[in-house]
Amino acid sequence: MTAISDRADRGDQLAAEQDPDTAEVRFAALAVTAVAVVTGVILLVRSGRYGYFGDELYFVAAGNHLAPGYVDQGPLIPLLARTAWTLIPGSAVTLRIPSILAAVAGVLLAGAFAREMGGRRRAQVLAAVAYATCPYLITQAATLSTFALDSALSAAALWLLARWIRLRQDRLLLAAAAVIAVDLQVKLLVVVLLAGIVAGVAVAEPRELLRRPALWWCVPVVTLTALPGMLWQQRHGWPQLAMGAVIRTEQHAATGGVLGLPVQWAVLTGLLGGLLALLGWLVLLRHNTFRAYRWIGVAAIVEVVFAIVSGGRPYYVAGLFPALFAAGAVAILDVPHRAARLTGGMVSPDVRHRAVRIVGTAVVAVSVAISLTVVSVLPLPLARVDRLVHSQAELSTRMRTFGTTGWEQLVAGVDAAYRALPSGDRTGVVILTRTYWQAAALDELGPPDHPPVYSADRGYAYFGRPPETTRTVLYVGTGSSEPLPHNAFEVAEPVARIDDPLGFAGIDRGITVWRCQRPRQPWPALWPRLTTLVLDPGL
Repeated sequence: MTAISDRADRGDQLAAEQDPDTAEVRFAALAVTAVAVVTGVILLVRSGRYGYFGDELYFVAAGNHLAPGYVDQGPLIPLLARTAWTLIPGSAVTLRIPSILAAVAGVLLAGAFAREMGGRRRAQVLAAVAYATCPYLITQAATLSTFALDSALSAAALWLLARWIRLRQDRLLLAAAAVIAVDLQVKLLVVVLLAGIVAGVAVAEPRELLRRPALWWCVPVVTLTALPGMLWQQRHGWPQLAMGAVIRTEQHAATGGVLGLPVQWAVLTGLLGGLLALLGWLVLLRHNTFRAYRWIGVAAIVEVVFAIVSGGRPYYVAGLFPALFAAGAVAILDVPHRAARLTGGMVSPDVRHRAVRIVGTAVVAVSVAISLTVVSVLPLPLARVDRLVHSQAELSTRMRTFGTTGWEQLVAGVDAAYRALPSGDRTGVVILTRTYWQAAALDELGPPDHPPVYSADRGYAYFGRPPETTRTVLYVGTGSSEPLPHNAFEVAEPVARIDDPLGFAGIDRGITVWRCQRPRQPWPALWPRLTTLVLDPGL
């Protein structure tokens, strides 16, 4: 953060030339850091309250199969997951530390963005508080995920470019390229952000950026860092592209798809963040006061259009939250220097001050209260589960409210089914699961002497298939009448049932364990038939 708080002479001179109001602005390091530290402590204290999310266990398992790429992410998250699991096995808190740090970085970046846009101490703190109280931050820090790090790295790259606008120091371009190179090891979706940045600069300036030699030196370097993952995708038939249709279907089932995106964005930004983001987007696109950063507003349009067209997750745009919050905070709070221009002098300074103070205080207080209530109350105790889940939307709500549960019951039930097999059948048996969540749970939480675990679902399908000599399989399905065991094996009989009526679908509800023998085809021919990108909980 030292680089943020330093006032380079050259930078101040350029700032004074562009806008004398920003020449003496300093970063409110103490205040913004205090907001970030308090936020980090709260997130760390609550980080162990939720059980493992299925993807977290998958990332740990993927860390045992390190590769340049995976179905829907790069290698960085599996590497971090395996490192955390090795340091403190089984610790959900340790597993989530990278996500918590990413959330804290978002708070700092929101304040830093406000400073770059000429916002003084109050605007910087307001932007930081907006990020600290937005529901997205709670989601971001709740589990180890790709989007947690992707949004923080995207925001960091945007901030470095915004700082370059003011200082014109090409080392900032090199730093931004390094951040993007790291982000490419998280998700390839950062390419959409890059397209938005290029479009913004081309449309709204500063076009000088596109003429900088340092920028073009960065392009081949960043491309080289993405090449291993792209080659992995090419070798495996571009599963990342196929995942787009799967995500679109899942998103529609859980939140209503494209029509649900506005609601989802409102939920993710929260009251304070939502108001600041809308105002920030408006002033970035329309007011000359922010014309040096108009490219960020254009980049936001590109991200939103991509999310709509692809039917993707609402958090695809979360990397822009710190910048949008900051623009809105500067527009509102830097009253003598900004708000007068936005209102055209129609409102007297005294009235404006009082209105901003009253309304702003109320909005901040409500946002803080909501945020503290959410982190204090959730997840609810499982004893309060009182209804069956019948749809993806209901399952998504239960996941947010109670967390993902039932792992112990799944592991114990499958292990008991294995122990109950005749001794002759246990020799050479393998476990095959319907979902990659089940496979990851059995691999990482199961007893050390359990059979090898395989799954043809999503990323697990690329970790390997059963040996060609395998004749007996314990198949963990997601329904009592699932056709796959009979279609894939000559003999298939149910041997155990894991079915808590109020359990979590696909984990400890609706699970049938089958003893399957004699595959109908050799495994190299059967495996492609079994492979699927759909996570089917059996609803």
